[in-house]
Amino acid sequence: MVKFKFIKKLLSITMIFASLFLLCSCARYTSSYKALGLVKNQTSHSIDVRFRSLQGQLVYKLKKSKAQTEGNVSYSLQVDEGEIVLYYDANGVKEELARAKPGETVEDVGGYVEGGHTVYIIIEATEKARGRICVELDHEYY
Repeated sequence: MVKFKFIKKLLSITMIFASLFLLCSCARYTSSYKALGLVKNQTSHSIDVRFRSLQGQLVYKLKKSKAQTEGNVSYSLQVDEGEIVLYYDANGVKEELARAKPGETVEDVGGYVEGGHTVYIIIEATEKARGRICVELDHEYY
C-alpha cells in the first residue's frame, strides 16, 4: 500500500512538471496558412517572402543582435491580389505596421525595437493574396 501511494505521488509530480514545461515552451504565435508558390528567405534580422497564393497567418522570429542598439522595422509590401496586414510584436503587444490592398505598394519604417530583443513579424491574409513582403530590422545600427 505504501509503494502505491509513493508511485502515485511521483507520477503526479512528474505530470505537473511535464505540463509546466509544455506550457512554457509554447510559441507566442503560430503559423497557420495555405500557400502556393511560397518562397521564403530569412536571416536573423530580415525576411523576404514571395507568394503566388497565400491565405492565413505566417509568423517569423527576428532578433536585433546587438544588445546596446535600438532601431525600427523597415518594411515593404507589394500586393497584386487580396489584402495583407503586417503586424509586429517586440514588447508583448501585437501592433499593426501596415495594410495593403490589391495594386498597392507600401514602403515605410515603423515600430520600435530594442537591441537583443526578439521581434515577431506576423503576416496575415484573410483572403487569397499574391505579392511580396520584405522586412528588416533597422540595419543602420549593426
